[in-house]
Amino acid sequence: MKRLWRYLEGQKLLAFALVLVATGNAAAQTGGWLLVRSAIDKGITAGNEHYLTVIVVIYLIVAACGWVLQAVLIRGLAGLGQRMVLGLRRDLFDHLTGLSLRYFSQQKAGWIIARLTSDVDAVSDVLSQGMPTLVANVILLPAAVIALLIADWRLGLVVFATVPPALVLTRWFQRTSHVALIETRNRIAAVTAQIAESVSGMAVVQAFNRERTFQAQFDLLNAANREQNVYTQKIFSIFFPAIEFLGVLATGAVLYTGNSLLTHHTITIGTLITALYLLQLVFQPLQELSDVYGQLQSGAAAMVKIATVLDEEPEIRDRRDPHELPRIDGDLEIDKVVFAYGKEPVLHGVEIRVPPGGCLALVGESGGGKSTLARLVGRFYDPDQGAVRVDGVDLREVKLRSYRRQLGVVLQDPFLFSGTIASNIRFAKPDATDEEVAAAAAAVGVDRVAARLSGGLNHEVREGGSGLSAGERQLISIARALLADPRILILDEATSNIDRPTEVLIERALDQLLYGRTSIIIAHRLSTVRRADEIVVIEHGRIVQRGTERDLLAEDGPFRRLAYDLTGGAAVEAAAG
Repeated sequence: MKRLWRYLEGQKLLAFALVLVATGNAAAQTGGWLLVRSAIDKGITAGNEHYLTVIVVIYLIVAACGWVLQAVLIRGLAGLGQRMVLGLRRDLFDHLTGLSLRYFSQQKAGWIIARLTSDVDAVSDVLSQGMPTLVANVILLPAAVIALLIADWRLGLVVFATVPPALVLTRWFQRTSHVALIETRNRIAAVTAQIAESVSGMAVVQAFNRERTFQAQFDLLNAANREQNVYTQKIFSIFFPAIEFLGVLATGAVLYTGNSLLTHHTITIGTLITALYLLQLVFQPLQELSDVYGQLQSGAAAMVKIATVLDEEPEIRDRRDPHELPRIDGDLEIDKVVFAYGKEPVLHGVEIRVPPGGCLALVGESGGGKSTLARLVGRFYDPDQGAVRVDGVDLREVKLRSYRRQLGVVLQDPFLFSGTIASNIRFAKPDATDEEVAAAAAAVGVDRVAARLSGGLNHEVREGGSGLSAGERQLISIARALLADPRILILDEATSNIDRPTEVLIERALDQLLYGRTSIIIAHRLSTVRRADEIVVIEHGRIVQRGTERDLLAEDGPFRRLAYDLTGGAAVEAAAG
């Protein structure tokens, strides 16, 4: 509730008004039965028909007011709850988008999806369905007790005898069900994570004939989820009937005590009847609160899981007083950078300088630290030691958004969103006109790809770009980067796993994209790296060689061996010739 309270900002006056409505509703329900007592004792028993008529009319008016107030309460609280859920879901997604790549690499996608879907839905159920019941009955319960004491304090004291066992039972249920429901959230998250992983990797699962294995894993997780849900329902099956039984005991005690008081003529029949109905109003809230309590506990357990995401501190965030970065020239400096994902450093004191408009190629064996260096330039991570500077300014001192607006990234396996080709290109610049999108597409050859598809640039792309070849997806991602007009560009294995004819198209597109921009190219193909002004060879997080292609091929070293392995010695022999 402490976390959800902040979502009442600007709504507190409405919340207070709804509490008053709930109070009026409780007064109407309990006051109605006090009117019934008066109608029986002073109207029916006394034979006063006029008095009975007046009381019945007042009773109907009070009941009608109660019905109206109850309708207003349910509708108002449900609307208030949904606005709170809207704010929670928005903040949760916003927080997720601000977390570092390290968090997403360490956490299963299905686990994160469960937080945004089933857990938020559990909180939504509490706020939109449980909250009206909770507020109405929390106010009705003391109102019914007070009305019972007004009707006859002796019968009220009899009812109070059931309070201690009810409190003990409720405390047991609170502690036991809370633990059980948190584990239930864990089990359903595990099922969701397994489904997400299976769906995303279905091609690999089917290719290696692993369907039965994955089905067995799913069956185990599903069975564990079922067992936990059965255990949770056992707890509920003890608590709810026990509360109902306490109500039965209280009713019996009131009947027995009322009979004794009637025998001694110290209570009227109207008071006894009213007390019995008020007793129902005492245990009706207990029953309904018991029902909604399970929902509350489920929502609380879900909120615990949501809190684990909201409490996760983003590693990459703006400092207290960051600078707005103006349009940059692109002078990039990597100054003695040391970085580690865990304990062991991945980069050891790397020093590189790329002048404005310059092109740097990073080559080396896989795992050497090339992509890590590129992520540091993109400020997806911050160095443990040293600094990454642009135009002489440490990236940690500027607003991240002002830098990322001037950064372009083309990945080895570009991701396309569901939508059209044009919308995927426009992703980099949402306010771009159709003419600008078409120009970017034509500049890199996407228009020729689109011409072969139904709808052209308005061709519908499925999630992830399935249905398009790797080369076509890469061309679209290059057009996307070109439309963004970045000052610094990172190409991470942009031509890997692409056939030679498609590579020619992409190489021409890269010429358009790289022109006039500071760029870092990570690649194995010599056709891609030879356009660089300087080539840096990285092994085990250290620079072991640097220079132009001709210089590096002319000397015996790591680059020459890499080139020999990739080209079968053709490039080395050409350089030697």
